[in-house]
Amino acid sequence: MAGGIVPAQDVKPILESPLGIKIFTEHITYPNPNRFFSHYSFYKYFNNVPLFFQNFTSPINSAYLSCGLAKTLIQVIIIVLLSLLISGSILKLDFLVAAILITPLFQTNGYNKYMGIIDQSITYNFFYALPIILILLYFTPLFLKHFYGLELKRMKYLKYVWIALALTSNLSGPLNPGISLVICLLIFIYYFSQNLNDLNVKNRYTKIKSAIQNIPYEINFYLIPICIFSLYSLFLGRYNSVNIAYKMPLSVLYSRLPEGIYYSFTQKLGFPILFLILIINTLIIRYKFRNLEGEMLLNIFKWIGIFAVIYILLLPLGGYRFYRPYILRYDTIIPITLSLIFVFGKTTIFILNNFSLKQKYWYIPLVILVLCVFTYSDKPEFDKNICERNAISQIVGSKEPIVEIDDNCSVLSWSIIENPQESELKTKLLTIWRILDDDKLYYQK
Repeated sequence: MAGGIVPAQDVKPILESPLGIKIFTEHITYPNPNRFFSHYSFYKYFNNVPLFFQNFTSPINSAYLSCGLAKTLIQVIIIVLLSLLISGSILKLDFLVAAILITPLFQTNGYNKYMGIIDQSITYNFFYALPIILILLYFTPLFLKHFYGLELKRMKYLKYVWIALALTSNLSGPLNPGISLVICLLIFIYYFSQNLNDLNVKNRYTKIKSAIQNIPYEINFYLIPICIFSLYSLFLGRYNSVNIAYKMPLSVLYSRLPEGIYYSFTQKLGFPILFLILIINTLIIRYKFRNLEGEMLLNIFKWIGIFAVIYILLLPLGGYRFYRPYILRYDTIIPITLSLIFVFGKTTIFILNNFSLKQKYWYIPLVILVLCVFTYSDKPEFDKNICERNAISQIVGSKEPIVEIDDNCSVLSWSIIENPQESELKTKLLTIWRILDDDKLYYQK
């Protein structure tokens, strides 16, 4: 946390150059030049919110409250957006049902390390879950119009703000440019293939040209800006010093992909249970409800499958990280996890709305069983921060300039700090938060 909040020297160029122009003007490389808005929101939030909470509670409590508030708000916003996409309106009962269905699948503990959306690390939430909100928000108007025929009245003028949203989204989390480009590609293929089938033109070149030209202007209005900014973000990413430091041959990265897929989707019950209920829902719709809406749902599932395949195949291009040796991890597959949660909510509500009372007698208990499994697995662990809080209290209470901590948990760090100099940035953060009044260092044995 400290590196992004104090901030560290290597973070300063990011905050000083929102568009990454410093790379070209000063001919330098630095970490994450294409993630300004994630860094900026993280920096601003934790330089202000903990201090606000200190009007009501102790400085140490304020730090943890700030983390909890950020995680909760991010989760609530994602659930609201997903429920809106599932139901088509926040005024429908289906919106509430959708929220009830998908909330247990957001694992805080339980299956978090395999299908987590809200990371246990607050830092990661500002770089993964929060930027995903921008993606969902950006494509929501297109989705609502295409699947529900809803034309948002104010979008006639607000849509120009979406250009700024496209820029913000693609200069945020590491996943956003890739997600945006894959979504745009699939939308383009959909409309292009539709136009190609509808055109009765013999000349192949003319037919292809007309199929492209006949893509609705409104679709192009949304797709073109986000594609341009996505490509720019990927271009900036080539100068990411972290990628340069952990360079590994693509052949090796792709060779690790199968293991990543296996470990990500099979090691805990979360994904297998979700896959099983999705298969059941798909078979019910295929053999009992082959109406227009049922076909649309099956079609959505097909396109999500195509998205997942393309997205996974592109992941190795993002480079190697030692903490993600198999490329796939719960954080890199967040868009796939959210897509599956969306399909679960959408298909379940469709079946509930179309089943007879007699059929619901066996289907509702099945859905409740699935939700109970996820709820039971996600047991509260409210004592997880006790060790770190005690360690911080030791630092505050000690009169020594270099404090030896007798607890063996990590303190404001990914790992144990054995060298006191490594704690300098951490204690500066504690000073910013008014937890410490003077400069100190700490270490652990």
